[in-house]
Amino acid sequence: MQQQPSINILCLETANAITSVAIAQNGNCLAYKTITESNKAADKLHLLVSELFQETNFTFNDISAIAVSTGPGSYTGLRIAAAAAKGYAIALNLPIIAVPTLETMVNGIQQRYHHRDYDVFVPMIDARRMEVFTSFYTKELEIVQHFSGLIIDDSIIQFINENTKYLFFGNGASKAIPFINANSVSFFSDFEHSAEDLCALAHARFLKNQFEDIAYFEPNYTKAVHITTSNK
Repeated sequence: MQQQPSINILCLETANAITSVAIAQNGNCLAYKTITESNKAADKLHLLVSELFQETNFTFNDISAIAVSTGPGSYTGLRIAAAAAKGYAIALNLPIIAVPTLETMVNGIQQRYHHRDYDVFVPMIDARRMEVFTSFYTKELEIVQHFSGLIIDDSIIQFINENTKYLFFGNGASKAIPFINANSVSFFSDFEHSAEDLCALAHARFLKNQFEDIAYFEPNYTKAVHITTSNK
């Protein structure tokens, strides 16, 4: 029997401060490259892809699709990854797979950090001041509470059930610590997002033909960008 060719997906992650790329082969992370220095996507994304290909002896001819972490997150980072994904996809006639950033974070905390013994997972991305991007997920990656943006204050306790085990994590989670005093809530401060977290999720979407319309694809910015100018 002839062996089926591998499904190789190039994964791009720039929704948070960290810039990361990975190659998913049949759902497993074959290799990845990460820059932990903040906000380097514009300078380093294509360089990371090139280095990843050099290390794996891959070329774009080996790639089956482009997957991108689609937000919410950094407005600039999301735009950079979306533009790169579109450029690769159009030039190479490849499909784009969009994976929600918060969902990839939950996958990452379970698979890379091995935190699975919770009922609800709460990934939080810093959205400046006391606001975060977040949703509440089951361990099966189903959303049980969705927010377009959540202001962290005393009211957050209304979303906590003392009989449910919660794990808060991500670069916005520390904002909630002063407002939550519940034994059912744990905080994990060492989480770092990675393109590795897209691999299995992108592969599952590929098998279901869940592809984006390249002409109309836009990241999930959640809220409009705010641009300030100096007063002269």
